[in-house]
Amino acid sequence: MFKGHGGNIKNITNGKNNGILDFSASINPLGYPENVRKALLESFDNVLHYPDIDCSSLRKCIARKIGRSSDEIIVGNGSTELFYLIPRALQPNKGIVFQPTFSEFAEALKCSHAEVINNVLREEDDFHFKYNENHFKDKKIEMAFLCNPNNPTGQLVEKSIIVDMIKQHPDVMFVVDEAFIDFVGEPERYSVINHVDKISNLIVVRSLTKFYGFPGLRIGYLAANVNLVKKMMEYKEPWSVNTLAQFAAMISLEDNAFISKSRKFISTERTYLFSELANIKGLSPYKPTANYIFIKIEMAGITSSLLHKQLLEKGIAIRDCSNFIGLGDKYFRVAVRTREENIKLVKTLKITTQSVQSMI
Repeated sequence: MFKGHGGNIKNITNGKNNGILDFSASINPLGYPENVRKALLESFDNVLHYPDIDCSSLRKCIARKIGRSSDEIIVGNGSTELFYLIPRALQPNKGIVFQPTFSEFAEALKCSHAEVINNVLREEDDFHFKYNENHFKDKKIEMAFLCNPNNPTGQLVEKSIIVDMIKQHPDVMFVVDEAFIDFVGEPERYSVINHVDKISNLIVVRSLTKFYGFPGLRIGYLAANVNLVKKMMEYKEPWSVNTLAQFAAMISLEDNAFISKSRKFISTERTYLFSELANIKGLSPYKPTANYIFIKIEMAGITSSLLHKQLLEKGIAIRDCSNFIGLGDKYFRVAVRTREENIKLVKTLKITTQSVQSMI
């Protein structure tokens, strides 16, 4: 059942794409590394056999990349599979989610019959996460989800703040979603993945499909201490990661030229797009940190759903954020794409907002 995520072009266009320019899904605009296509074609006959049930080669590859042990890693069918695995294996009675954020955190808790506490971040604080010990005054809270950088707002939390918070609450399992960390400048300031062996109540989840540009293959991983990994593996479905996805991930992780090119490209286009959006009367973009920009509509007479509809008629899809907990109908998100595509978005937004303002 469609839950209102970005990238569902066929759903929002009644089964047809019709050349829609998709700014609703935050995927690397450069696509996937060229080596991936060649590798998948050459290895295609491997689909005649079952995939590596333990993803052993890929886990070793990930371990080398992030400086961890392969025994601390679980690979899943996208990071979303892992978000559902964690509460299913650890069975928390109650979990806290800092909203607005990725909707599957709360859904994963609900599916494991955990009570969900939604702590809504303040608009007056620009939706920045600020640790407060009162967040955890309910002693029945046994799990907490935090997205860093947050989706859809793009706000970042420094590593030291997260680590200190986790250490103060040893009875709470903290799940930190770092799906977009590869797009962030100076990720070492924010990522806590190198603390999983030292902190027993920390799980870090990452996506391999957003930065490497193949969301249709569905692959992600988590890192946690060895004992946690063993516990969660008892509840994980076998063969959930197909052979081609494993090959694509291994090839991509070793493609340093693609990684460097992507980071430079995103940084340049992010700066350009933010500057252009900030010059559109009636729109207030939040300073971006990843490969998407969160925007508030500062004008009467137009909502995010109306803007979404009007832009779709002009061939552009944006992410209407009105279905995020804690956000009203004045927020939307756009992906950072190529210069040509970003120019088209800016021009179309200017025309659309000017048209609305002229009618007010």
